[in-house]
Amino acid sequence: MSQHSKDKLPTPGLKRKLKTHTIETKFQAIADVERGIESKAVIAKKYEIPPNTLSTWIKNAQKIKEAYEQSTFGPQRKKMRTAAYKDTEEAVLQWFKTARDQNVPVSGPLLIAKAQEFASQLGDDFKCTTGWLERFKKRHSITFKRVCGESKSVADGTDAMKAWASSLQTILAECSPSDIFNADETGLFFRLLPDKTLEFKGVDCHGGKNSKERVTVMVCSNMSGNEKLPLLVIGKSKKPRCFKGIKTLPTAYEANKKAWITSELFIAWLKQLDRRFQRQKRKVAMSVDNCPAHPKVKDLKAITLFFLPPNTTSKTQPMDQGIIQNLKIHYRKLVIMKQLKSIERNKELQITVLDALRMLYQAWDRVTEKTIKYCFRHANFVSAATNEHADSPDSDEEDPEDDIPLAALRLRVPFDDYAQIDETVITTEAVSDKDIVDNIIAARHKEEEVSEPTEPPKKKPTLQKVDAALEVIQDWIEMTEDTEDLLPSYQKIHRRVTSAQVRASVLVHRAPQ
Repeated sequence: MSQHSKDKLPTPGLKRKLKTHTIETKFQAIADVERGIESKAVIAKKYEIPPNTLSTWIKNAQKIKEAYEQSTFGPQRKKMRTAAYKDTEEAVLQWFKTARDQNVPVSGPLLIAKAQEFASQLGDDFKCTTGWLERFKKRHSITFKRVCGESKSVADGTDAMKAWASSLQTILAECSPSDIFNADETGLFFRLLPDKTLEFKGVDCHGGKNSKERVTVMVCSNMSGNEKLPLLVIGKSKKPRCFKGIKTLPTAYEANKKAWITSELFIAWLKQLDRRFQRQKRKVAMSVDNCPAHPKVKDLKAITLFFLPPNTTSKTQPMDQGIIQNLKIHYRKLVIMKQLKSIERNKELQITVLDALRMLYQAWDRVTEKTIKYCFRHANFVSAATNEHADSPDSDEEDPEDDIPLAALRLRVPFDDYAQIDETVITTEAVSDKDIVDNIIAARHKEEEVSEPTEPPKKKPTLQKVDAALEVIQDWIEMTEDTEDLLPSYQKIHRRVTSAQVRASVLVHRAPQ
């Protein structure tokens, strides 16, 4: 054997050091595979890993995605080992995030004391030591830094408005209107009928019976009005009975005990949106109000987050200029239409969470581009270089529900009061220690179900029934004037049903005789 060959031999007794990779690296590699632009061999070479390692990551894709997206572990973590006392760890992590969202300094001893307190309340028998603290910090990518001074909220409204006006002009100069977004949440009493409005007037929705009848809705659109993002609806139950058998929801849906937006939900929503814009190779400016549920989010690739000055959203928030109000007006009209149909059919009106999602989807579709543009301009989203004016949207815009015979319902309150009854409903609040403990204890048991109106379970319609229904819809379109705009939607559904029928036919013919 030559001396050169001997040099290549591994030294006896030494093992090759294995290179480990972060959860973020694994997530990005899986995302590259799913995009399908590059081969697996190219992707493996890109991340400097053997092909079989990439195959292992793909096999565990779901677990890796959950670890990355749900913030179970910091993205720079390399192993996905969980804590021995998961409930206490989750409580401490929630408390830590809430404290930092409120700019409360948190030291190591304080975190240990808080962990011991939560462990006692949750019945976990373990000693919170400095060793546990170090492991906790590594699991969640936490570092303690010296607090030299937190930025204070702007007290002077005039100064705040001047500072925001300057920031806004920078945003308008650097981004096109199609890439400037605003997001805000609103509470919605989704089962509220006109004759029940007086009972809710002035009621603070902090819990109890009334809170079970509400959801929180995240509304987001761009400045051009041509891109309305799918609504995010937050309810009280993860799996309401009405979702049984449903595979596709009309809106995104999340849940927690109080149906509020939380910092965890906001971060997950924003990161998912960031990945979407990243795939589209866009750079987006997103403005939100300054509240504990809207923390600063790290590692965003496509979105730059801007916070509106405190106590100025009535002037600076485009969603508050009429977009959310318009959404609710359309929703209330759909509720009234549903009530009228129930009266005609001599049936009791039932509005489930699923019904609410369907009507919110339809209501959001009916908020016009012109209305959104107007509301952004009214919030001063206007470049100093242009002479645009915030012209009001047409008052005679067509609305299929404008002819609703409201008098037939004998409304006890004006429709405007009914439509805006929940405009001041709380959608977010700083979480207390009791809330944290109660949520974790509730999660130990079977997921809470929201009380839903009882009705027979629906069966999935057969393809034959769907095909027959499409024939009726086609007849209606062809026998009604000014329905040409419906043909593309009809054809899209027709193609999907035909494709499903072909697949079903192939399976029948392939079945063994």
